Amino acid sequence: MSIPVICPNGHKLKVKDSFSGKIGLCPTCKARVQVPQLPEEALSEDAIMSFLGPGPEEDAKKRWADNDLASAADDLWAQRRAAPKKSCHNCHSEISAAIHICPHCHTYIAELSDF
Repeated sequence: MSIPVICPNGHKLKVKDSFSGKIGLCPTCKARVQVPQLPEEALSEDAIMSFLGPGPEEDAKKRWADNDLASAADDLWAQRRAAPKKSCHNCHSEISAAIHICPHCHTYIAELSDF
């Protein structure tokens, strides 16, 4: 696209958009020519929002709208609650039976029956 410009001596010129707002010389008479600034297009709020993408609320709604995902999360929590537990000898925290080092006090709590 080009910008139509008329030099002070009346010569009609077409200038590239990249020269918008700059001063140049007329190729015919070498007079200084001010290239007008292109008006900035105002973006609507909808155009800005579509450029930014969905917000975190919309993204979360989309993720949790799927009942299969929610039921899979419920199943995972049920499995974690039903997993066998044991007590740490040092801090008495209840931890999974599969763990050999307490995540709370870092005490080694494995027994011979664990191997």
